Amino acid sequence: MPNTKRVLITGATGNLGAKLTQHLQGRYELRLLDIDPRGDARVVVADLSRWDPSWVDQFKGVHVVVHLAGNPLAHQVWPNLVGPNVDAVIHVCAAAVAAGVKRVIFASSNHVLGGYKDEPEPAKLTPDTPPRPGARYEVQGEQRDSSPYGATKLFGERLGKCYADMHGLSVIALRVGWVRQGENLARDVPPERGPWFRMMWLSNRDFCQIVERCIEA
Repeated sequence: MPNTKRVLITGATGNLGAKLTQHLQGRYELRLLDIDPRGDARVVVADLSRWDPSWVDQFKGVHVVVHLAGNPLAHQVWPNLVGPNVDAVIHVCAAAVAAGVKRVIFASSNHVLGGYKDEPEPAKLTPDTPPRPGARYEVQGEQRDSSPYGATKLFGERLGKCYADMHGLSVIALRVGWVRQGENLARDVPPERGPWFRMMWLSNRDFCQIVERCIEA
């Protein structure tokens, strides 16, 4: 029998959102938002970077919002991140408070601490480690820098704390690791990506379970 909680998932047709929707289906009453419904009639079309009553109304009666929507490409430049990763989280938090939502679960990223990627001593990162957004890494010979992306995720965390302090909204920020498309099996992680990518890898099961536990916490 489904749980009585009503859960709204943003970015519901993306990589993370589709996996979580499948996992939670039948457990909760789900409301699904995405800018691209990809043919799924259950999904309400929503550009969260723009405040619009058509999607804001979907927050009414919701107990928990899982905010997964955003530009997921860590190497993107700032202009491509402001709308989906900054404006959107502002609107989601505001809509949640206006609708009386109790909790927002925010998909942050390991890139908030990405600046420690090349630190010589492993296992030194703790919950109290100061943020250092961005990581420099190489993919197929191309040098990339995730500093703008990491900064947007840190902004989301800080905004969540602000809403918690000012409005009593329960906000959980999950620094999500590397969840690959599809089955996302450990054996399929490309060895040429190096140890950092392997350490950041997160299975579909672990991702879905931690979100479910945050819903129930």
